[in-house]
Amino acid sequence: MHSRQIIYLIIALMIAVFFFTGCRKEKNGQLEITPEKTDSPEKKTSLFTIRYRPVWTAQAEFAGVYIAQKKGFYYDKGLNVIIQPSGINYPPYENLQQGYSDIVQMSLLTALKRDAEKGNLINLAQITQRTSLMLVGKKSRGINSIPDFEGKKIGLWKTDDRLLSLIFLQQNKLNMNIVDLDITINLFLKDGIDVMNVMRYNEYHQILQAGIDPEELFTISFADTELNIADNGLYTTREFYSKYPKQCRDFATATLQGWIYAINNQEETVSTVLEVMHQHHLPANRPHQKWMLNELCRDITIYKNQVGILQESDFNKAKKILTDQNLPATRQTYKGFFPQ
Repeated sequence: MHSRQIIYLIIALMIAVFFFTGCRKEKNGQLEITPEKTDSPEKKTSLFTIRYRPVWTAQAEFAGVYIAQKKGFYYDKGLNVIIQPSGINYPPYENLQQGYSDIVQMSLLTALKRDAEKGNLINLAQITQRTSLMLVGKKSRGINSIPDFEGKKIGLWKTDDRLLSLIFLQQNKLNMNIVDLDITINLFLKDGIDVMNVMRYNEYHQILQAGIDPEELFTISFADTELNIADNGLYTTREFYSKYPKQCRDFATATLQGWIYAINNQEETVSTVLEVMHQHHLPANRPHQKWMLNELCRDITIYKNQVGILQESDFNKAKKILTDQNLPATRQTYKGFFPQ
């Protein structure tokens, strides 16, 4: 990374702080990473516990959290952060509303749609500033353009992350046979489906690693379309935020600090991610996690001097996309949804 980029990121961290401040072990499925530096036993007992739930299983998508834990950034803020189990059986919104988690990670579109239910979501920090979602189809299956989608089979995840793809199909008046997907690309590789949704930082690279050349694929990157919407953010409830505003802001600040460190120390960060994945007995592929981290770094630093800030234009755009499709959308204002 060039020195100018590093300077930008240092400035970004300072701005983020302005906005948001005022040996490893696994226990009960929850990830605990002991900070590299420790303090007195008295300080340990005075730490404020925050239960954080990622949107998916351990990978570089959450590298900033792992680094903030390992480097003691949370600890320095007086926080004991418990990284909870995640995956398809632990939907973030439900776990947050039911009180099983204090802070969760969700996409902006999902948060705005789900917030129509209770109107109590608070965005603490916008981690990625654009979407990584893509649709990919095999040219060998006759997918060479958007009209070729008509009548074909499309694989979509069972989670809320399918929402943007469904909106795309509606906007383009495409009738496709939807096949529910879990977590693998196997059905796509075996021609069981013609098109599937992927994340640029994840499944798209897995397809390339499986031996398919980019030239063999027809791709639509939503980041290059009018459906480019900021993606992952940190969320809590208004009730929790009202009760513990400082701790919420400190968690957001320390997480952003972890991401800044991860961006500037990518080889070390990938090693940390692999350690966490091994701890959870997950298949760990260093080149893939390196690709993932690099792509996420691009998504995080779109606005170099406003890392972690939810842009009002992105909030309004995502909300309009939902209402234009007659889908539920939050009734909150930007300032209510993203307090500063």
